[in-house]
Amino acid sequence: MIKKYITYFFAVLTCAFITSCNNDIFTDDSDLPEITDITIEGEGGQWSSPFSRKGLAQIQIDYSSNDKKYVRYYNSQGNEVNSDCPASELGSIVYDNPRTWYSIGFLGEMIYINSIYNASRYAAFSIRLDYEYGDTKYINVTVTEGGKLSVVFWETSGSLKLEEDFSQSVHATSMTNNSSITQKLELNPFLDSKCSDMVMPAENWASGVTVDIPMLTYDGSEWTWEEYKDIELGKRRDFTPSRYWDNKIVVEVPPYKKAKVSYKLNYTRATQDGVIIFSNSVAEQTYDVPATWTSVYATSYEYSVEYE
Repeated sequence: MIKKYITYFFAVLTCAFITSCNNDIFTDDSDLPEITDITIEGEGGQWSSPFSRKGLAQIQIDYSSNDKKYVRYYNSQGNEVNSDCPASELGSIVYDNPRTWYSIGFLGEMIYINSIYNASRYAAFSIRLDYEYGDTKYINVTVTEGGKLSVVFWETSGSLKLEEDFSQSVHATSMTNNSSITQKLELNPFLDSKCSDMVMPAENWASGVTVDIPMLTYDGSEWTWEEYKDIELGKRRDFTPSRYWDNKIVVEVPPYKKAKVSYKLNYTRATQDGVIIFSNSVAEQTYDVPATWTSVYATSYEYSVEYE
C-alpha cells in the first residue's frame, strides 16, 4: 500500500512542479513567515507554498518515540534514506500507519503537504526549517478527521481470567431512631461501587481510535458481553453498574436506638485476550490487532451492624 501511494505522490509532485514553472509561481520573495498555521482535510487535503531553500540547513519534524516507526524519509530520487538526510537532498517525509497517512514533499522551491486519510479525531504536527543564518521557520499543520476505522470482526482467544477480591472498598452509614416504632434502614451498597473497563490494543496506532465494540460486563450474576458505541480504545471508563445497583441491605433499627452499618465491597478483575479486525475503507485494507479487555466490577459485599 505504501509503494502505491509513494508512486502516486511523486507523480503528483512532478506534475505540480511543471505546472508551477509554467505559471511563473517562483519569485525572489518566496520565504515563509516565521510561523505558518494551516489546516487540511483528513481525506484528500492538500496545501502547497513557495519557500526558500537558500541556506536551508535542516528540516525537522519532532516525532514521539511511538511515532518514529511509522515515518519514512525519501530523497529527491524517491529512494528511502535516513532521517538525517541533508535538506538539499530530501524529497519527502511520509507518515504511514492504518490510522493516518500524510506526506510532506519538497520539490525545487515548493513544499507540498498531502493527507490521504486520517481516522484520528485530531492529528497535528510541526515542520521546522532551520537556516544557516540562524532563522527558523515553523509550519504548524492540523489535519481534520476523515473517515473512521470500523471494527468488522472481533474474537476472543484463551479463557476468561478472574481475579477474585482484586480490591475492596469500605463504607459506613448510620441512622438514629428517635421514635417508639421500629424503623428500617435501606442501603444500596453497589451504588457506592467504582467499576471500570478498558480495551487495550497491542498496536500504538490503535490507541485513541473510537469504535463500536462489545465490552466485558458483569450483570450481577455472571460475566457476559454487551455491545457499546463510541468506545475509545486504550482509555479507561469509570462508572457505576446499571444492572444490579438496586441490590439492597435492609436493617431494622429499634426504637430510640442508633444503628451503624459498615459494609465492604469486593471487586473482581476480569481479563480476556482477543483480536480486533479493523477496516480502513480509504486504504481498502483490514488490520488484525491483538487486544486485551479488562473489567473491574464490585461482585459481592459483606456488612455488619452495631447498635448504640
